[in-house]
Amino acid sequence: MSDNLDKKEYVISKIKQIVKDEKFKVDAFFFCGFPGGTPNEKLKNACEKYLETVENEKPDEDVTQQLITELEAAAQLLNTEKAGTLVNNVSDVKEVLDNKQYL
Repeated sequence: MSDNLDKKEYVISKIKQIVKDEKFKVDAFFFCGFPGGTPNEKLKNACEKYLETVENEKPDEDVTQQLITELEAAAQLLNTEKAGTLVNNVSDVKEVLDNKQYL
C-alpha cells in the first residue's frame, strides 16, 4: 500500500511540474514574445483541475479521464514538434501516462 501511495505522490509531483512548465510558457509567450514553447492551456487546466480534486480521497473519474486525454494529446503534439521549444515537458507527460493507474 505504501508503494502505491509513494507512486501516486510521485505522479502528482510530475503533474505539478507540468503545470509549472506550462505557466512558465504562458509568461514567456505573453510577456517576452517567445515564438517557441507555445503554452498548452487545455493541458494546464486539466492538470490544475485534477490537482484540485486529488485532495479528495478518490479523485473525480471524469476529471481524471480528461487529464489523461489531454496528456495523450500533448504527448502526440510534443512528439511531432521540432526541438527548440522553451520548456519541453515531454518526459513528465510520458511519466504520468506510464503511471496513469496511480491517478
